[in-house]
Order: sequence, then structure tokens, then C-alpha cells
Amino acid sequence: MSAEENKAIFIRFMKELGKGNLDIVDEVCSPDFAFHSPNFPDWPRGLEGARRLAELVVAQSSDVKTKLEDIFAVDDKLVLRMTYRGTYTGEARTGYPKPGERFVEGGVAIYRFVNGKIVDDWGITAFCPIDKDPWG
Repeated sequence: MSAEENKAIFIRFMKELGKGNLDIVDEVCSPDFAFHSPNFPDWPRGLEGARRLAELVVAQSSDVKTKLEDIFAVDDKLVLRMTYRGTYTGEARTGYPKPGERFVEGGVAIYRFVNGKIVDDWGITAFCPIDKDPWG
């Protein structure tokens, strides 16, 4: 698949997750999926890990709005910078907003594709209460 095809797959993936469609995970993620995060070093691999990650993203916020600030695709890699805004509904955790608190979350991620499927996800995100929105 071309870099542009991978970009289109990813954009569709994000749109479907934004609608709460978790079935998209089985279509877009590889059975060899790996989430590489210093925050979650023991994250499960494969479609189970991809589903759990998608469920976490969908469940941790309501009324979320996602903005792709930048997206670049070269060969089998896709790099993006994104901003999420919404109300945090996840569990209380260090470094996360309080449940019910409005937030903005910025992130940078690199994805690797094989045959049109996401195999690797390297991402870093940071939450901030909405009254301290660093992006204005």
C-alpha cells in the first residue's frame, strides 16, 4: 500500500473511533499490533491490545473533538500531531484530569503499516485542564 493509502486508512480509523465504532479495530489493526508506550510498558499485543487501547480512548472521555494538526506519511510510516478536547470520564489517575473535568490533550504518534494494517503505535500524549489550554 502507498503512504497516501495508509494515511486514508488512518483518517477513516480515527473517524470511526470518534463515532464509537470499535469494530473498526479488527479491520484496520494487524494481529501483530504492538503499542509502544512508556506509560504502559506491559500493554498486551495483538488485536486484544488494539481493542483495549481503542476502548480506553473511547471510554476516557465524552464529547471529545479530535483535530489532526499535522499528518505525514512516508513509505510504511505515518506521523501525526493531534489535539483532543472533551470531558474526562475515565478513572482517577496520576497525570490525568479529574473525572468530569474538561481537558485538552496533545499528542504526537508514529504508526507503522504492513499491507494496509497498523502494526506498531508509538505515541506520547499529555493532558491539561481546559483552562490551561496551551494551544489557545
